[in-house]
Amino acid sequence: MKKAVLASAVVAAFVSGSALAAEVYNSDGTSLKIGGRAEFRGDFVGTSSGGEIDGTMANNSRFRLNVGGESEITSDLSGFGFYEAEQGVVSSADKTSETDFKQRYMYAGLKGDFGAVSFGRQDTAAVQISQMSDISTYSGDQKAFINAGNEQINNTIAYAYGNDDLSLKASYIAGEDKDTDGFGISGIYTLPMGLGLGLGYSANDNGEGEGAGNAIIAGVNYSMDALYVGATYTTGELDDDVKSDFSGVELAAQYSFNDQFSLIGAYQWQELDTVIGKGDISDFFEITGTYKFNSDIRSYVAYKLNNLDDAEDSLRLGLRYDF
Repeated sequence: MKKAVLASAVVAAFVSGSALAAEVYNSDGTSLKIGGRAEFRGDFVGTSSGGEIDGTMANNSRFRLNVGGESEITSDLSGFGFYEAEQGVVSSADKTSETDFKQRYMYAGLKGDFGAVSFGRQDTAAVQISQMSDISTYSGDQKAFINAGNEQINNTIAYAYGNDDLSLKASYIAGEDKDTDGFGISGIYTLPMGLGLGLGYSANDNGEGEGAGNAIIAGVNYSMDALYVGATYTTGELDDDVKSDFSGVELAAQYSFNDQFSLIGAYQWQELDTVIGKGDISDFFEITGTYKFNSDIRSYVAYKLNNLDDAEDSLRLGLRYDF
């Protein structure tokens, strides 16, 4: 994860999908990769959102499958496409036939020396800033306040350009409903010493007759040998017609003891200030230990210490296979 947020090879990231995606076809300038994960996630004590568990364990397991392809048009221009879906678990306690299926990404685009432009369901520009602290089990919610700064958004046109030091992104949401367009822009500059500085701005209309939302997000990260640290701060308005200000802070650090074992510590705090009052919507500490059996399969245990009133802590055990 830390390599992903530090690297500025944004164009390649458009079609990477999974670091372990296997190339299943490559001929005459056209390639196809398939990847994904199968992941058991069992929550004990409380749910990840702070709710109570009536029984012994809440099962939040999931399966992801992605397909990405690239085709050379000329020596300076290529086309690409990417699709990813996620299937949640249907436990034995479920009484309906409904399944937890989610379409995460589906986009196509062109890339060249100018950068890359893509169209479809994809991340908006500000997501690369939120990823600077999104490295643990429960963190990573700094992007979720407004659509124009969030991930996996329909009808998004995205542009990216990057080199070894600079990563620039811009996005535009062509809303399907009236007055739901949005836009965003962000950049990360990494100093030679390894210190990354990021800043992004997003804004969108909330619908016909409604106001507009906006968000500023800033981030910083640093990597040195086995240590990675990242922090993000976000602030803005959910709706500029009524008092609905928000702010959030997220801090995360990871230390890799060796190729197998790593430890992550994180803290998140978020606040919403509306006409009915001010209050915390998130306030927790997290510690996660991960053991990698090899490059494909890992196990982890994560504990979330929830500081919100009447909210339960959560203990998650996980086993994940990447392919």
